Amino acid sequence: MRMFLTVSIVIVSVLASNLGFAAQVPEQRILSTGGLDRSYFILTPANTSARRPVVIALHGGTRPATDIFKHSAWPDVAMRSDIILVAPQGVNNQWNDGRKQTASGKTSTADDVGFLSQLIAELIARDRADPARIFLTGASNGGMMSFRFACERADLLAGFAPTIASMPVAMREACKPSRPLAVIMIAGTADPLMTYDGDPVRRLIQRPQDPMSGIPESFAFWVRFNRCGLPVREESLPDLDPGDGSTVTVLAGVNCAAARTTLLRVNGGGHREPSLSRTPTASGPIAWMLGPQNRDIETAAAIWSFFSANR
Repeated sequence: MRMFLTVSIVIVSVLASNLGFAAQVPEQRILSTGGLDRSYFILTPANTSARRPVVIALHGGTRPATDIFKHSAWPDVAMRSDIILVAPQGVNNQWNDGRKQTASGKTSTADDVGFLSQLIAELIARDRADPARIFLTGASNGGMMSFRFACERADLLAGFAPTIASMPVAMREACKPSRPLAVIMIAGTADPLMTYDGDPVRRLIQRPQDPMSGIPESFAFWVRFNRCGLPVREESLPDLDPGDGSTVTVLAGVNCAAARTTLLRVNGGGHREPSLSRTPTASGPIAWMLGPQNRDIETAAAIWSFFSANR
C-alpha cells in the first residue's frame, strides 16, 4: 500500500508532463439560486450514456472561473479520464468561505453552500453525474470554500482536495461533517500568504484577518475525523526538478477506518499549485509575493489519481 501511494502519484505526474494544455472550450450556464443568477462552466465527455464522475473546481479569490480552463491541467485530465469538469463562478470572483476578515480585504456574503448544493443537484439531473462520485477541489479562497462545504454538506461529496489553503480556526472548531470524506491536501511550507504553521507574523500581508489554523492542524483534524492511525506515514517523492528549490513529501493517514486522508507537503513551495509544465500566470513582483512553484507533480493529475482510487 505504501509503494502504491507513491508510485501512483509519480506515474500520473510523469504522464501529466505530456499534457498539451490544449484550449478547451467549456459551455457556460446560468443557475438561479438565492435570488441571484449564478454562472458556471462545464466540460462534459462526448459519451453521456453512463453516469460519470464529477470534479467541481473552485477558482482562487480575485480570479475568474475561466482560469480553470486556461491555466490548469484539469481540462486535459477530465477529457482523458471521462470526467465531467465544472468550474463555478464566485460572486465578484470571491467565495464565501466563512471568514469575516481576509488578507485581501475582500469577503463575500453569498450563499455559496446553497449554490454548490443546487449545482450538484442539477448536474445529477441534467448531466447524468454519478451522485456517488462527486468531488470538490479548490485553491486558496476556493480551497477554504471546499473545507467549508465539506464541513456543512459532506453528504453530497465522495471526497475533496483543498490546495494552498487551510481551515480558519473558527471553522475547524465548529466543523461537524455528516459523514467521513476522502481528503487530499496540497500545501507549501514557504507559502507567504497562507502560512504553513498558521503564524500571522510570518504572513507577507499584515492586515487584520480571521485566525487561521496551520496546515498540520487542518490535516490533523481530518486524520482524527477519518479515524486514521498514528503516526502518519511519510514518504518523499522524487525531486524531478532540482532547480525549483522544493520537494514533495507524502503524509498519509495509516489504516484509516473511515476514509483515506493524505497531505502532499511541498517543502519550500509557495502560494502556487505545483505543476510540471504549466506556465505561471504571475511574474515580477506578484510572482515574488506568491513564492516558489514546485515542478515535481501536476496538481490536477495527482488529485485525480487520489480521487479515482477512492471507493
